[in-house]
Amino acid sequence: MQSGFKNKYPAISGTWVRLLEAKISLYNTMSAKKEPLRPRDPPRVTMFVCGPTVQAPMHLGHARTYIFYDALSRYLRHNGYHVEYLMNITDVDETITSAALKAHQDPLEYSARVGASFLADIKRLNIGTVSNFESVSNHVEEMIRQVALLIDKGFAYEAGGWVYFDTKRFTRFGRLSHQSKQDLALRPLELSRKKRNLNDFGLWRPEVLVEGRWESPWGLGSPGWHVQDTAVTIPSLGPQYDIHGGAYELIYPHHEAEIAQGESLTGVSPMVRHWVHTSLLNMDGQKMSKSLGNVVSVRDALKVYSASEIRYCFLSIHYRKEADLSGLGSARKRLAGLRRMAGELARPDQQSEQLPPQFERALNDDFDSPKALDWVERTLRAAARLGHPGSARELASSAASAMNILGVDLFESS
Repeated sequence: MQSGFKNKYPAISGTWVRLLEAKISLYNTMSAKKEPLRPRDPPRVTMFVCGPTVQAPMHLGHARTYIFYDALSRYLRHNGYHVEYLMNITDVDETITSAALKAHQDPLEYSARVGASFLADIKRLNIGTVSNFESVSNHVEEMIRQVALLIDKGFAYEAGGWVYFDTKRFTRFGRLSHQSKQDLALRPLELSRKKRNLNDFGLWRPEVLVEGRWESPWGLGSPGWHVQDTAVTIPSLGPQYDIHGGAYELIYPHHEAEIAQGESLTGVSPMVRHWVHTSLLNMDGQKMSKSLGNVVSVRDALKVYSASEIRYCFLSIHYRKEADLSGLGSARKRLAGLRRMAGELARPDQQSEQLPPQFERALNDDFDSPKALDWVERTLRAAARLGHPGSARELASSAASAMNILGVDLFESS
């Protein structure tokens, strides 16, 4: 067993004991409880996170979500997992067309420019664990194939150039969002007389909503939003993968629709073993969103705060709790204090393989990064009280290494 593991993943063979001993649990939205992470094919972990719709520059609400999944991926890799992290970039959407027209630009050129800006912002935030970014416009042929297959299987129907998913054919619809049939009846989707059921959702749309529209068996049109994700994930990660992430407002209808499509296409259930969702970022008590117009772009934020300060702020709040942008100032002060202590006790070139055990226990328990950061601070304060320079340096190096796993540099100058 050990030999096979080392031959398959030689780069991480030195950490196989850590992998076997790892006891990481995460809250699963589907079961509404914390569950041990049990990858389908360990040490491989397959993870998909819903990326942005590139109609405007990336804002800090996005950043909070993507920083969390980057930190989670870093920690999984620290524990010996081989993480395949896929993120889509939605560049096919009517909001993109609308924004491009206002900017007097071609929609595809506009989305390419905003998409490049997003990738640059991701890099500036020290988010470096995504294995592959996929623009959905490159997968329209697969979307058409999947829609046709859903029709053949009886899970979808054509209606005047539209194609809808028939939610009554999928009995588990609503399970992820924990909604009954009565609950769903109060939340109809895409009101139209062409639909059979209130909750049916569009797979193919006949209107010319985007530049670069496509020919299909149902006429000229463009794909719906939900099918864009399954067209990216199924060919890349297979019919079942380990973690699906995204902000919690995507649970219904977007992620419900993904499950309905994916499991109907492949016959494999569950499509995702672990659903992990982040909570909101607020500004003055309101959700930060483009629709409300209260966004702070990542680019503007980085003119005032460093990437480490932004990461530290967002990781100081549990990923399932709402955060407020007002915490950036206090997070900067707290991180500055930690940096002063680290700078007095250790050097940037000193690394430690031994992390504070409480730090790891906190992250193993539903990635409790606030508690983990508290233990980093306690470790540094304990080091400062030690009379033995060597022991103090070792403790401080351990704290700095722990912070590095989260993508926060304790030795970076403010």
